[in-house]
Formats: sequence, C-alpha cells, structure tokens
Amino acid sequence: MEFKEVLEQRRSVKSYEPYELDKETINNLLDQAALSPSAWNLQQWKVIVAQSDEAKEKLYQASNKQIKVKEASATFIILGDLKAHETIEDVADDWIEHNHIPADKKDGLISSVNTFFESTTNQRDEAVRGASLFAMSLMLASENAGFATCPMIGFNKQAVIDEFNIEDHLVPAMLITIGKGEMTNDRASRIPAETFAKFE
Repeated sequence: MEFKEVLEQRRSVKSYEPYELDKETINNLLDQAALSPSAWNLQQWKVIVAQSDEAKEKLYQASNKQIKVKEASATFIILGDLKAHETIEDVADDWIEHNHIPADKKDGLISSVNTFFESTTNQRDEAVRGASLFAMSLMLASENAGFATCPMIGFNKQAVIDEFNIEDHLVPAMLITIGKGEMTNDRASRIPAETFAKFE
C-alpha cells in the first residue's frame, strides 16, 4: 500500500469482527513500530498485549466497559518507561559499534543524558513522547497490514496498573485495539495546514 493510502485509510475503528491474531503477526507489527524515533534512541516504549479472555475482561472493566476491548483481537497497553535513560551505556556502546560516535565521546554522552533525566518532568515527557511515537507507528503498520485499530484514552489508569501488575516506572500512555473491522461513515473534517501552520 502506498504511504498516502495508509494515512488516508487509517480510521479509529470501534467495532470488530471475530478474528484471531497470531503471536508472529503481532511481533512483526511491534518490530515495525520499534523503528520509531526516540531521544538518544532510548526506545522508551513497553507493551502489554492483552489478548486472552481474562485480560480482555480486565481491560473491559478498566475502560468504562467499552465493548471494542472485548471484540478486538487484542489490545495493546502502550507504556512509557521513566527509567529508559538507565540503558544509556548500552546505547552508547551500540552507537560506537555502528560508528555514530567515536569511543572517546561515550562518557560525555552518558553524562549529558543523565543530567537531562535528573528532571522528573523530562523523564515523564520523554516516556510519554517516545511511547506515543511508537503508538502512531504501530497504528500505521497495522493499517498497512490490513488491520484496524483505535487509540484509547478512556480508561482508568490506576485500574490498568493494578490489574496488570505494571511497575511504578512504567506510565500507561494509551490503549490501542486491533483486529478486523472498518469505519464506513465519512471521515470527519480535518483543519487545513494553512490554518494551523505558521511560517517565519
């Protein structure tokens, strides 16, 4: 599919038909989404794939009983990692291996990243930002593969944390349902670039 088609056809689908997604397909979509950019390549995203009946029931209760959570083949719980910067030494080694930086710049890179992430605001902003970039890529990859998705913010964050034993350093950014379905009504209007973009 042409990329323009992917963008034009992707819709937030809220009704799904029965369809079983296998683990290999899901992992392939996640691998594609993992090509998303992130600050210092920290890859702040973590994902829980809620696919079993038990997991779907938990999410159904935690998401104001929205039926699409039960109907979808699976729901991705997209998490941002507040501690992703703690992997910076591994990232630095990888950069050196791939000739992104010379070896003598490693300590400076690590110091800069650790200084930036002393701020809890920066930790949270980057966790949510990285997770959100990943989430959009995941929806586009899914659309390209013939699957419908819907991003969700209408859920009880604490209930999701409790039900899925999510660690304190992981922040639920959104849920994304995935499966087979389509949106048949016309797309709502989009604001043209000339009304929201300013050139200077």
